[in-house]
Amino acid sequence: MNQFIFTPDQSEAIEVKVPFIEDARADFAPYYDNRMDEKKAESQVAAELAKLGGYVVGFHKGKFRFDEGERERHGYQIKFTCGGAPGVIRVAGLPIRYDETDRKVKMVRIQALLNVRDWLKSAVTMKVFAPGTSPLLPHLLLPDGITTIADYIMSQGQLPQLAPPKNQQIIVEEEYS
Repeated sequence: MNQFIFTPDQSEAIEVKVPFIEDARADFAPYYDNRMDEKKAESQVAAELAKLGGYVVGFHKGKFRFDEGERERHGYQIKFTCGGAPGVIRVAGLPIRYDETDRKVKMVRIQALLNVRDWLKSAVTMKVFAPGTSPLLPHLLLPDGITTIADYIMSQGQLPQLAPPKNQQIIVEEEYS
């Protein structure tokens, strides 16, 4: 069997700089100047999630801080179930540089929702052209109820050890000599 080994010329990851909402451009931050109602954006996210077999349990507004010293960012935890398993999609709007008004907070939250809607639309397309894929899998929660499968893989560099389903029959074959 042939084995292909690829060595990249550059090993540095390209870092995307997150703009402030006041500096947003459509190429890196679509929907920065949206006028949509928050409930309508939520319903559009729920509709796309349903196409993937998910059901929204709740949209929870809040703030995120990713690194020490970084500004807080308004966003959502979108809790859902898929095939009976709980999951969460976390999304943060762009940071606000100054004058954190109610209008700006609402605008960044809606922007975040509209981007999630687009991610889910892409996932629906992926299922059409790559049957058998499970785009919601990375967002499913581990038994601790906090950590997603993607969070675990990123932090541990490996897949979590999952228990077999309760109704699964385990067959042990013994070798007799």
